[in-house]
Amino acid sequence: AGRTFMQQALPVTFGLRAAGWLSPLLRARQRLGEMKPRLFALQFGGAVGTLASLGADGLRVQEALAGQLDLAMPDMPWHSARDRFAELAGKCALIAGTLAKIAGDIALLMQSEIGELAEPAETGRGGSSTMPQKRNPVAAIAILAACEKVQALLPLMNRSMAADHERGTGSWHAEWLALPEIVVLTASALAAMRELAGGLEVDTVRMRENLDLTGGLIMSEAVMMALAPALGRLAAHDLVAHAGARAAAEGRHLKDILAEDTRAREALSTEGIEDLFDPVTYTGQAGAFVDRVLAEAAAQEHGATRREAGDD
Repeated sequence: AGRTFMQQALPVTFGLRAAGWLSPLLRARQRLGEMKPRLFALQFGGAVGTLASLGADGLRVQEALAGQLDLAMPDMPWHSARDRFAELAGKCALIAGTLAKIAGDIALLMQSEIGELAEPAETGRGGSSTMPQKRNPVAAIAILAACEKVQALLPLMNRSMAADHERGTGSWHAEWLALPEIVVLTASALAAMRELAGGLEVDTVRMRENLDLTGGLIMSEAVMMALAPALGRLAAHDLVAHAGARAAAEGRHLKDILAEDTRAREALSTEGIEDLFDPVTYTGQAGAFVDRVLAEAAAQEHGATRREAGDD
């Protein structure tokens, strides 16, 4: 069940949800690669960024040092321009935000009332000191906690960009506390998510059962779209809305209510109404979207392999 505002909306595939988790991580990996030339740039400018103490040799020394350290040559010394480190922190925060979304989804789908996912099972993992039946989302909780700290530290990195004159008073010193922790927390959250995703248990039977919880109401849009050519969209919307309200009030299946409606039967036939209530028939282009994301993942992996082999 696809869910909007915490309520069942329309059918989706679990593959589509997982692809939705992966897609922003692929973009994050691209961003990290694109950032490297800006981030790994030499900072060498002397006391105030002029290299005055080296006289005419300043630029030659700077170039030689950049070559020795394998760092890019910036257009000028940048000691008080802290955008490079703020960008790194921002990229980490984007990754943390994506991981928090995934972890949050997993924790919600592990709720007893939903039960569609479960974290990897190990003796003593996720248990409660007083409630033996519990299987808590401990990995998701750890990821969420780490990502919360990353977001809390990000404003400090952004404020550090307001460095005064040619060497900031306290602002860049604050980076020493924030940036290492941001990087470590992000890396830790990624490692925990890798382990969690690798052992995630998916209960497809429960997923299918949950699709039936609303007595066919999850297929309301499909019914409305099927009725629209004959009745018009607004009339079809009103018919299904009233039928849905009646089904909920009477505790009956939506298709049974529609089968009693003359306009619905004339537009669809009884058999046509029955066919509309198979969720598998209303997942749209979910498969195509999954294929696109997997193709992008494969392309990135191929590119990484080529770079490691020295071909690119």
